[in-house]
Amino acid sequence: MTNLQENKRDYSGFRPIGYPVRHRRKVPFNPTLSLGKAYRGIIRRIRELDRVLDDILLSSEDYLELANDAFSDNIHRTTRIEGNRLSLDAVKDMTGRFSRGERVEVDSGDRQEIVNQLYMTFSNEEWELPWNKEMMMLAHRKMLKDVNGIVPGKIREEDVSVVGPDGTEFFRACPPGSIDEELESLIEWLNGSPYDEIITATIFFHEFESIHPFRDGNGRAGRLFFQLLLQELGLRNCRLCKYEKEILGNPSVYYDLLAYTDSTGVYSQLVMYVAESLLTAYENTVKLFTERDLLSRMDERERTIIQNARAVRSFTITEASEWTPDIGLQTLRDCIDGLVDMDIIEKYGRTKGLRYFFKDPFFDVRNRIELGITDM
Repeated sequence: MTNLQENKRDYSGFRPIGYPVRHRRKVPFNPTLSLGKAYRGIIRRIRELDRVLDDILLSSEDYLELANDAFSDNIHRTTRIEGNRLSLDAVKDMTGRFSRGERVEVDSGDRQEIVNQLYMTFSNEEWELPWNKEMMMLAHRKMLKDVNGIVPGKIREEDVSVVGPDGTEFFRACPPGSIDEELESLIEWLNGSPYDEIITATIFFHEFESIHPFRDGNGRAGRLFFQLLLQELGLRNCRLCKYEKEILGNPSVYYDLLAYTDSTGVYSQLVMYVAESLLTAYENTVKLFTERDLLSRMDERERTIIQNARAVRSFTITEASEWTPDIGLQTLRDCIDGLVDMDIIEKYGRTKGLRYFFKDPFFDVRNRIELGITDM
């Protein structure tokens, strides 16, 4: 298939007539949009690439390296655009140590914010639909806990505007007296959205930003919700992609498109911009993962063992023998030991108590988070 990112459009012409742009009341919220053949091609390709990532097999160390690279890049970009001063190298260092369960020093500002983001990234906490306002307030509290005196998880009670470095007022958010009603209307639409994952996540993100329900941290929370929605609605591997690099790479275009959508009520350009950005991120990620793919180099027996090990998580040699009845136990042991040497399978116990596990490079850090161990 032709690489669709080669035809990525120039979005610099989509900007509001003037500033400030004002939030427009939308109760009930019932957006409509029209997207053509190009969009359908893009989303089919993205879904295909998401499935390709499911089928690629990396060593635990390679997966850890590439996943941490994407996590740290996304976290750095979503916090930097809101004023976080830590460099990408600093965020990468924190991400690497955090993923290994090592202690990461924090403060009451930039470093604490990164650690909060890491907890959200590595946690196994489910964010299944339907959503509600309380869930969003909880996520906001976790994201901005102990950061620069911010009171997180509280709906604002004052008017707010988005102001540029030179003092120019760009946007006036939803009046505080209407926040609850408009947020509930948006959530009701989300839980019954008739659109696909990219359209749904993008429209929700835009309207969440337009309502601006919190005093601080709306951009960071909205972009987190965007990722969670993509994952929940089918693009499970989106977080392995450096999508924030593509979406936030040109901040003026990004903010102009948000303002243009607010001022016109037209979502098509914003959705296409996000879809094309996601496609570029997915294509780059698949290229990196494919270069280290081990599955393509394996024989049929190894592929069968890997496929079943992924599905059951834990198994014994007797259970594995049912997957490959055409080979003897010793040959099977040798085959599995080879996968252990390749850093794909790990084993615990001895003789009759021996069990094998498909290796999860993030098992330890997720387990510590679930146990409430915060000394990381």
